[in-house]
Amino acid sequence: MLQSTWFTAMKKEEYLLAIESILFVSGKPITIGKLRETFGISADAILEILLDLEKQYEVKGINVVLTKKGYTLIPNKKYKRFYSKFMKIKKSTLSKEALEVIAILINSEKATKGRIDKLRGVNSTRMINTLLKKGLIKREINNNTVYYSVTAFFIKNINPEMREKLFNKSLFKKEK
Repeated sequence: MLQSTWFTAMKKEEYLLAIESILFVSGKPITIGKLRETFGISADAILEILLDLEKQYEVKGINVVLTKKGYTLIPNKKYKRFYSKFMKIKKSTLSKEALEVIAILINSEKATKGRIDKLRGVNSTRMINTLLKKGLIKREINNNTVYYSVTAFFIKNINPEMREKLFNKSLFKKEK
């Protein structure tokens, strides 16, 4: 545990509660840099608070986890049978084609249809539309360009076996 000299404007407990509330309302991962900007304290202090939160949440129904994009709250896997039933999340397996599209989007954060098609080596229109309908990916328009990215719903509900498949490089054809 670091010394409490990191925390001057507020007590450490106040920072912890404020960060906890930000993670709760954000709905998406938050970086240490963004929290630093918000509170004006060091990255080490933010990390200390996040690690404390992570430890506190280990025994609760929600966990604080570090993802590729930052820290976020996710349901505790121990209670998946309950929240899955509540949310009516159907256990379904994704096809190899769907996994390819999602893996591209996870690894590049967002991509155009053209990039997805090029990496897969086939037309991805049907698969993109299917994933959009299932709520696993979303469409964003920026400067008249359509980008696709995975949704927070997908990130929060991904299971470990699926995560392993998504980072399996053999899913992709070699880019020429």
